[in-house]
Amino acid sequence: MAICIYAIFFFVKFVTGTTPMFFKVLPLIILFVALDSVFKQLTSLYSVTFYEDRICFGFLGKPKLIIPYENITSIDLTKQISFSIILKYKDKDREKIFKTSASFPKILEILLNLADFAPQAQLNDLLGKVVNNLRNLVGKSETEQV
Repeated sequence: MAICIYAIFFFVKFVTGTTPMFFKVLPLIILFVALDSVFKQLTSLYSVTFYEDRICFGFLGKPKLIIPYENITSIDLTKQISFSIILKYKDKDREKIFKTSASFPKILEILLNLADFAPQAQLNDLLGKVVNNLRNLVGKSETEQV
């Protein structure tokens, strides 16, 4: 945000009609990049909260997304450029899609809990293998502690 303010200050204070074109365009480019970064931070996933009957996805700059577990129809883990999680769920008889980056902290625990709380959800092949491996690891660590 400070970069945005400084770019506006520079543009207003130092840019005149005789300023070279480079110094007229540079603050605008810096302002665009800074505002894009701020916008992404405000709309990206901020928190994931599990309740008994629902999961809540929190964001800084937009309303929370609350999905009851029984409404989740499928969970997919895909890789295009980076890994993404795609949740398909029903909301008032319409199927909706929630897609987020899989780079969230403790994403493996989130995926395992989500698969356990929503057993009716279909998992794609990759996510099915991940969840089975995580369940095996949890089972092994529980038997070793006993």
